[in-house]
Amino acid sequence: MAPAPVYFADLPEKGLTNWPVSYIVHFMNYLETNRQLSEELLSTWLRLGSVINNQRLVSGLSFNEAQVCGLLTQPGGCRTASELCARTRILKSQMNAILLSLEKRGLITRQQDPADRRRIEIRLSPAGISQYQEAHRPVLDMAGRLVGSMGEEKVRQLLPLLRQAADTFERLQKEA
Repeated sequence: MAPAPVYFADLPEKGLTNWPVSYIVHFMNYLETNRQLSEELLSTWLRLGSVINNQRLVSGLSFNEAQVCGLLTQPGGCRTASELCARTRILKSQMNAILLSLEKRGLITRQQDPADRRRIEIRLSPAGISQYQEAHRPVLDMAGRLVGSMGEEKVRQLLPLLRQAADTFERLQKEA
């Protein structure tokens, strides 16, 4: 007769010492497999981020500057430093340094909102739009080559998984 099924959630309550060795071995294998899969996921995630960040696909702008400019180009997108911080997860002090650098180079403008004088709206200047578009083009070309290499169907399958992974990771970070 087969042993009763083991539910891993029950193990902490019952204690491992009450379980047959085969269950403990199975549980330890489960933990090791989960750890290995987690390591592989993290390694791949970091590698992808590193490749994107370190390949200097965006010339003339740092990675964070390009990210901020990209958000400022989206219609109805971020318009204040606080919104940009929330969206990018960049600390306010770092965001202020990024915005100051962009402003000194004439790539953004800051303007007080006439309806709410406490609110400072940030916009890309014409020079900022031009430089961002020029810097963004090679990244977009690289993404197009990725689609060509992987195939449209695989990329369409990958996008929801990447979104779900990013959303889940953000949620788990907030919970930690």
